Amino acid sequence: MKTFSSLRRQPRNVCGVARGLPGRAFLALGAVKLTSMGHANKDPAMIGVKDLLGRGKDLATPTVMRLVSNDRVMRFATGVMEARQRVEEASGLAKEALRVLVSGHEMPVLDQSLLADEDIGIGRSGPTPTARAKAVVVEDDDEATEPAAALVDDPSSGAESKTRSPEERRKAAEARLARAMAQRVAISKVGGKDVFDKCFKFTAADNARKMGVYPFFRPLDRNNGPVAEIEGREVIMLGSNNYLGLTTDPRVRQAARDAIDKFGTSMTGSRLVNGSMRLHNELEARLAAYHGKEAGLVFTTGYQVNIATISALLANKQSVAMIDKDDHASIYDGVRLAQTAGARMVRYRHNSAESLDKALSELDDAEGALVITDGVFSAQGEIAKLDELVPVVKKHRARIMVDDAHALGVIGPGGRGTAAMYGLQDEVDLIGGTFSKSLASIGGWLVGERKVLDYIQHFASSFLFAASAAPPCVAAAMKSLELMEEEPWRQEKLRENFTYMRDELTKLGFELGTTQSAVIPIYVRDDLRTVMMWKSLLDDHGIYVNPFITPGVPPKQQVLRTSYMATHERSHLDQALVAFEKVGKKFGLIS
Repeated sequence: MKTFSSLRRQPRNVCGVARGLPGRAFLALGAVKLTSMGHANKDPAMIGVKDLLGRGKDLATPTVMRLVSNDRVMRFATGVMEARQRVEEASGLAKEALRVLVSGHEMPVLDQSLLADEDIGIGRSGPTPTARAKAVVVEDDDEATEPAAALVDDPSSGAESKTRSPEERRKAAEARLARAMAQRVAISKVGGKDVFDKCFKFTAADNARKMGVYPFFRPLDRNNGPVAEIEGREVIMLGSNNYLGLTTDPRVRQAARDAIDKFGTSMTGSRLVNGSMRLHNELEARLAAYHGKEAGLVFTTGYQVNIATISALLANKQSVAMIDKDDHASIYDGVRLAQTAGARMVRYRHNSAESLDKALSELDDAEGALVITDGVFSAQGEIAKLDELVPVVKKHRARIMVDDAHALGVIGPGGRGTAAMYGLQDEVDLIGGTFSKSLASIGGWLVGERKVLDYIQHFASSFLFAASAAPPCVAAAMKSLELMEEEPWRQEKLRENFTYMRDELTKLGFELGTTQSAVIPIYVRDDLRTVMMWKSLLDDHGIYVNPFITPGVPPKQQVLRTSYMATHERSHLDQALVAFEKVGKKFGLIS
């Protein structure tokens, strides 16, 4: 049976009785009649249409019909119907306002990929704009009244703080840190006349620095590949993307020096005008040949590759960016730029050909889609299932672009990446990446059909008006590509190293997900524990890893991200395994 709430949503579908404004008032009078006859405590949504109409007919006298035809009466009746709903909504808003005053705003979703699957609107609807990350309140009886931002001992706490043991003070500080992580203020949403105001209200980083647990923007004194120096002490580097170990290779360094001597340190202009040189064109030709594509294009950064390519190709209302929900932030930013020109974004479930097929099937006939996926996902180390995704793309006559930033030099024959691993180089339309991993430099690259790349370089503002890649960067990348082809032992040694670590970490009992590459995440699934494990590994054992916490990753996806190089020796890896075991047991991650 249809209910009162469904009747209000579809007034024209109830046998003509509810047609027009008088009909709505007629139904309202029926509802009032029901209420007066013993239904006062019954939810209006549960009042059946049959009862509603029956009681309304009892009132269908000429006098009543004149009343319900009056617009003022109609508005009053509509108010009666909606009064309870409005009171409930007002109550909800009041509760929300009180919660904000007590706990602060919820943490904003900084990246669309952080939305839960049920909130992202897989398929045509796209992401739900109002979806937000949920704040979690962490209770602590000992310090329950302290502000969430009070990460260090309060000097005003007096004798109580002095009577605590060092261990008690440490636990209290950790508890305050946990609350701060759970109740962080959405600083980016703070508005007002002074746009700098939110900057001075941002204190979380300063507080974490005071506790010595701030893990980001830590300056290195020296980086020598598998071993680095930080704050005057050597650490084993398991947090670098220097997969082939070429950043310190003397031949790569010499190539950069030679380029400086010949071309200078910068071209001081964009590729459009004075920023192009033969060195750029030579590397573009080499990259195209390496991947078996018609042409190549060199960019200033890898981030710029995705921003420029996506925004140039998807610049109208008939364009759709079809992206994996776990794609890199640079892909999301490229899509956001395209959306300003009218393009639409649709996200499919991670690595799911079935979800992609459903999303593509919902496109309008006039819409064209570019499917964009990471080749190797940077946080999970998982490889895109191109053998399943590409046939779906071809079925729907769409195009596909693969970001191989973490795949080049790591997987595929000769390190040629994801498409080559599946034998699908000819089926993937565009392949892009960065110099900053296996190519030991800074810059970006894209390969594909010549006409497509020519269009991008003429229509991508972020390419046209950005200074070109510097000569030493281009020369270092070209030498690294040359060595990657000439020295296949590097890829073989890299695979040996990350396979060894994956197997040994699994034996210790760590959860590693489905990694198949040089990126191995150790799942911790808690912000505080992730930070404290990172600190213990670095301070107590000299092991450098990268902590990934919210909002950089979705809730319950916090990891210690480790990555490996061809130049790691077995002694480095074994020393790290000893540290992982001790720290994992210390924090209860393994037994």
